[in-house]
Amino acid sequence: MPSNTTIGQLEITRYVQSTIKIKVGGKVIWIDPVMINAEHVGNDKADVLLVTHEHGDHFNVDAINACVKQGTTLACPKSGMASKIWGSVKAEVSAMKEGDTHTFADIPVRAVPGYNNFHPRNGIVDSFNVGYIITVGGQRILHTGDTGLINEFKTFGALDVAMVPIGGSGYTMDETEGAKAVNEMLKPKVAIPIHYGFATGGDPNKFKQLIGAHAQVHILDAVFGPMRRG
Repeated sequence: MPSNTTIGQLEITRYVQSTIKIKVGGKVIWIDPVMINAEHVGNDKADVLLVTHEHGDHFNVDAINACVKQGTTLACPKSGMASKIWGSVKAEVSAMKEGDTHTFADIPVRAVPGYNNFHPRNGIVDSFNVGYIITVGGQRILHTGDTGLINEFKTFGALDVAMVPIGGSGYTMDETEGAKAVNEMLKPKVAIPIHYGFATGGDPNKFKQLIGAHAQVHILDAVFGPMRRG
């Protein structure tokens, strides 16, 4: 399988776990960069960089600094995470809680719920993890971060692309839960499985089979290849 795909005007690349780069209309968006260095980034410095939460497989200061440039805006949850970032990264930091919508580099970004026992919600205001809905290139794109199967998925509105975790192991949805989220709640045109092949299991082909005809499934092999810990 390739590591990138083109959906309309979007060029989407998966590097490892949930690390995603989106290129569209001259803009570059990085989400949850880890294990990234300047050579991987090349000229694709971030206009917008989104961090869903502070676990080490989603957040790394060195990887962030490899991705940012002067004028990059970094969004993160309003969970106290911003205080760990300010002064450490070369970007303007914007903390977002569930429901917040901001426009960064002419790209509207909305923070949405994403939680489970391992990623507590903490009363909406300071949830440990948030997902993001990005509106760019005429499409609405969801990246959930680490989440369980939650009822709030039904409130996200029409989606063109949904990136959902399938790793299971208590950290995120597994393939069955991810497929249920796509088929019954999120209902995107395209689903992309993330958060597998590094630290957890997760079978993207099983996920695709469970999705069936409900959505197109684009399986993106990680640029850095499959990895397992433990």
